Amino acid sequence: MKPLHDDVGPIWLDVTRLVSRIGLGPLTGIDRVELAYLNHLSNLGDPDTRFVTRTTRGFLLLDHVGGRILADLARREREPGRADAMSRLAGRGARPRHRVEATLRSVAVGRCTKWGLHGLLTRSKGPVTYINTGHSNLSDRVLAAFSSRPLTQVAVLVHDLIPITHPQFVVPDQPAIFAGRIDRVRRHADLVICNSAATKAGLVAHWGGNGPYPALAVAHLGVDLLPKADAERDRGHIVMLGTIEPRKNHALMLDVWEALAREIPATDLPQLHIIGRPGWRMDDIMARVRTHPLLGHALHYHGPLPDAEVASHLARAGALVFPSLAEGYGYPPLEAAHAGALPICSDLPVFRETLGDCAVYVKNADLYSWLETIKKYVVGNVEAPDLARFNVPNWADHFSQVGKALTHDQGEGP
Repeated sequence: MKPLHDDVGPIWLDVTRLVSRIGLGPLTGIDRVELAYLNHLSNLGDPDTRFVTRTTRGFLLLDHVGGRILADLARREREPGRADAMSRLAGRGARPRHRVEATLRSVAVGRCTKWGLHGLLTRSKGPVTYINTGHSNLSDRVLAAFSSRPLTQVAVLVHDLIPITHPQFVVPDQPAIFAGRIDRVRRHADLVICNSAATKAGLVAHWGGNGPYPALAVAHLGVDLLPKADAERDRGHIVMLGTIEPRKNHALMLDVWEALAREIPATDLPQLHIIGRPGWRMDDIMARVRTHPLLGHALHYHGPLPDAEVASHLARAGALVFPSLAEGYGYPPLEAAHAGALPICSDLPVFRETLGDCAVYVKNADLYSWLETIKKYVVGNVEAPDLARFNVPNWADHFSQVGKALTHDQGEGP
């Protein structure tokens, strides 16, 4: 394991995940983190900064011009061009990724086959720091190409270990695939950036005594502040925000609202607004939502919404419910607290770490506890924290902490 050194050299940011996600709907939390790094590095204006992406045919290397084009594509401020002839001949010309790759290929400052990354790197002189923030492209071929190069640091941001710690919430083959990625990170990375102390603790527990280890640094992710929206706060307007997937525990909230309907007059029922796209293995829950007797009355399903509409909901919501069973970070409660909507969350260590006393915590997956908390909230008997005291995490602090870890060995091993 190479020691971290003061001269980090040019940054090479891996943007593979972002390239693969453009055109597939609203960006996920991890996508937004990769975009934040892309924006930050683009704004610094270092002409030697590079953005590397694996494509369907190999690797592309972008400079600041290509980076800004990619950022515009990710923010939907620019439409990708036409896919190239090879993609069209293969019947893939309409696929967003092929259109995005063709757009970036036209402005790339370097390219190589999937076996040629080492050669692409040798053409760059002096120190280089490779940063991967997307949980993708963490193959031996990629990581070894960087870690074996002299004067090169490898930094990887780990968002969570959910596929390993909660395999029941992911597709069947993902736990083994993800465990392989984390093992390769241990072997090749010089620094692991953890988005929370909870994620760091999980990583240390997973690695156990299997050293050597990279340096570890905790840097809370910044919260992208949603557009300001003026609205009158409505205690009965409650939001549930995020991808609809098993670990987010939408089924529990449906159970809670059904129980509320048996105990509270219809005119007094709080309105639950579910916002998010359906994820994996959610057919039963979506069928339950779409045929629910409360749908359109005390239950409202909006699907994924643009940021401005999400901001409008949080601006008038009295509370956000977030009964998630596992999180590495969890953006929605932070966004809600900043917007002035009370976060009512599962009692997870990461929420205690990031929200402190600016939330109401409920025993995980306990129907009775959630029901009683919501009932108390409806009648105003929940002791609400002063959200004006909430110190929202920001990207400036995050990048400052990462910079210190890269240049002065601020990270610590397990």
